[in-house]
Amino acid sequence: MDALTVFYLTDAPEATPRTLQDVEYCLSDAFQAFCRAHFTFDDPLDYPELRLVAAATPEALGAALFRSPEDRRNLSEAGRSCCLFLLDDELSGRPLFDGCLDGLSLPKWFLTHFPAIPKVVVTRPGHTRLRLPSRRWSTKAFAALTSSPRDRERLEHLFASFWLPRFWDALRQYVRRRAGTSWHTPGHNNGNAFERSPFLHGFHDAFSSMIFRTDLSVSVESLGDLSTPEGHTPLSEAQRLTSEIFGTAQSCFVTNGTSTSNKAMLMTLLRPGETVLLDRNCHKSVHHAVVMAGAVPRYLPARFNASLGVWGPIALGDLRAELARAAALPEAQRPKMLVITTCTYEGILYPVWEIGRLCEEAGLLFYADEAWAPYLAFHPRYTRTLPDGRRVRYSAVSEIGGAHFAVQSTHKALAAFSQASMIHVSLRFKALLETDSRKPFRWLRRRFHLHGHGSYEKFSHDLHEVLRYWHSTSPHYPTLATLDFAGIQMRLEGLRLIEERLHWVDDFQRRVAELVGRPVHECFAGLRAIAGEDPRWREEGYLHDPLKMMLVFRSPRACADFRRLLREAHIQWEKSTPVTILFLVTVGTVPEHFEYLFRCIRQMRDAIGLPDAPPPDAACLEQAVAGQPAVLPRDAALCDGELVPLAESEGRICSQLLVPYPPGIPVFIPGLVITRAMIELIQDVIGRDGPGAVHGLFVRGQKCFVEVLNKDEEHRVMRLAPAPEA
Repeated sequence: MDALTVFYLTDAPEATPRTLQDVEYCLSDAFQAFCRAHFTFDDPLDYPELRLVAAATPEALGAALFRSPEDRRNLSEAGRSCCLFLLDDELSGRPLFDGCLDGLSLPKWFLTHFPAIPKVVVTRPGHTRLRLPSRRWSTKAFAALTSSPRDRERLEHLFASFWLPRFWDALRQYVRRRAGTSWHTPGHNNGNAFERSPFLHGFHDAFSSMIFRTDLSVSVESLGDLSTPEGHTPLSEAQRLTSEIFGTAQSCFVTNGTSTSNKAMLMTLLRPGETVLLDRNCHKSVHHAVVMAGAVPRYLPARFNASLGVWGPIALGDLRAELARAAALPEAQRPKMLVITTCTYEGILYPVWEIGRLCEEAGLLFYADEAWAPYLAFHPRYTRTLPDGRRVRYSAVSEIGGAHFAVQSTHKALAAFSQASMIHVSLRFKALLETDSRKPFRWLRRRFHLHGHGSYEKFSHDLHEVLRYWHSTSPHYPTLATLDFAGIQMRLEGLRLIEERLHWVDDFQRRVAELVGRPVHECFAGLRAIAGEDPRWREEGYLHDPLKMMLVFRSPRACADFRRLLREAHIQWEKSTPVTILFLVTVGTVPEHFEYLFRCIRQMRDAIGLPDAPPPDAACLEQAVAGQPAVLPRDAALCDGELVPLAESEGRICSQLLVPYPPGIPVFIPGLVITRAMIELIQDVIGRDGPGAVHGLFVRGQKCFVEVLNKDEEHRVMRLAPAPEA
């Protein structure tokens, strides 16, 4: 790759071209030495150099980072490779933090546009010592930016504080230098069971020895254990660095997916009988979590886009109406939490800053399932300027407003193994517990209190206690290592990785549109195609993530033919509907992928475009997900129940989930009264994709069954009172 860039904001007289060149050489030498020491395993590699770009004023710095002063979302060539900022502690004789850019103080400007990139304040003798805004800021004396061996070691130590993969480094050192004869789990014993078997030797060679040598056990206490996160081990230090990179109060590694993250978080935050406002079309693991927590779900209105066969986002108007309804309830019956999926499977990002504000006014916690977009904090493209001039971010747990919690499927879009996930707790939530005294959150301070006061330590203790219910006591160490690396890679080269892919997507969609002879929005579904023509979606801040490419087809037949063409070309997509195919662009996507896909599109160019036929009736499908639970989901799920034929289940109370997968959005949920619309939706999926496409179906022969409460249980179980409407 090309050189990484260090931007240096300095107007000091001694910052001559020769001096800046010396600083550049010193930084680059120290960076390459750091990389060789901590990223290489066996073979030596060539690492990128550091290139220094100096700017004398904040305005000049902004001009060097972005393509134009009017658009603070598109990076310049140098800006896309930025990995570090150096900032003199004084500019024009005034303290650095007195400076402004785009109407923001410099700390706020960096927090808005480049929150994850490390910032180093370069100090000079005699200057006033500045109070640093956060953990993401450091100081270093200008004299240390020299080429002496001693100063280079200091710089390597500084770089390690930014970019050292702590868990991986300790795991690597253990394997290389300390591991000897193993008398502990796992049973393959450093791969010996595979390597020394004449039948499994090929399996060993296919994976290479490192995956087996790093597959260790909690018996190696020096590396750390997910069950004891409070100590000072490489694993706990890696999670602390991840928290710094993502700008959170706390970040937790999870090795069995965001499904587990959702269950642990909702069980920590909710109590039996409490109401949670729920995106009806959230992932099935959230519905599982509601069952396990004993909570009462209140489903928000779901909107089905019948033309494309996808579910749209929740409208802010519907959320406001639901919050107004909840405000009329007695305090004990008001919902405690809102769960929203952002971005959606199809790429719709919510205005999290506005939802966060609405929730705090109503005394609700805002929980964001950010499984599909773990990269939002690492590029200024995912920002927005509000009418009042404020700049906000789409990343859910941004320090400038948003959700109180976010869970991310690191493995879905970043460089991590399958099942690698993270839990993020926002700094705003910590403030709600410890410094906010508003009446709507008294319930929260009572829940997590110590000595009569809201205590973040108590919350953290409770969270880790619930995580112990879910964590394996034998976590996969290579998966933990990829979680360690994922945030560091995005901090080091996330700007470049995201900028490249955004550019590739724009170029690819333009080429397809020119080939097909249609506008881009008729070839690829965006915000207008998915959410609807109403201009309020865009005005209120909804956005489509370009890295979710949804190709649109003129008919179901054309879409089916194209899927066959993709299989013949050995191209695997993420998911499809009768007239769309979704392709995910991740940090591992390369230009060749676009070329292979373009070849297929060239062969069926006439198939691309918005559907010709009138859409089916969306109202029927929306009716299938319009119900509210009649019975507490936990009670329904734990009943003995009975199996009845799917076609004959209308009017019965469901005791299980039926989930078309992907995307993993349940249609049948414990506690719901089954309607004809629900049955028909499932039957349509079975007819199109087979019964295997519906998780939870009991199939015998040609007949499909669903589990419902038996007649005795229907009379015995406690029914929920219908919630009053607004």
